[in-house]
Amino acid sequence: MQTSRFQLGLMATLAVGLGFSLASSDAIGYPAGAAVSYGSNPVWSVGGAPSATETLTAPEDQDMIITDVHFSNTDAQWIKLEMYLSGATVAGFISDGVYDRPEASFQSGIRVPAGESLSMLFEAYYGLSSVRYTVSGYYAQP
Repeated sequence: MQTSRFQLGLMATLAVGLGFSLASSDAIGYPAGAAVSYGSNPVWSVGGAPSATETLTAPEDQDMIITDVHFSNTDAQWIKLEMYLSGATVAGFISDGVYDRPEASFQSGIRVPAGESLSMLFEAYYGLSSVRYTVSGYYAQP
């Protein structure tokens, strides 16, 4: 059986068409990580010199996700921070020395539901006059 020029041309055309259809195209990447849809910069941060109790309140329409906690002291022998949400402890930290700078970065974050408050209770050996803190995170859809 002989193959005609028409058959050879048809096979070549089909092979080229198959090659183009299987060729790789440009990769399209999307950002990894938490997807937030707040419509503006969803990142927030608060800090300063605490009183014995500090309170963070989530907006009525957004959850607050706490991703990082940092606090320091300059003359206290120890300092303690406890975080409460709806009366239950969600996190606790204790530093045990002068110039100690405890910090925590939470992989998935601590969620403060929309409209609810998180209480932070600070306590230090010589008082809170030398304590400074920063808490940061982002807003997310509930």
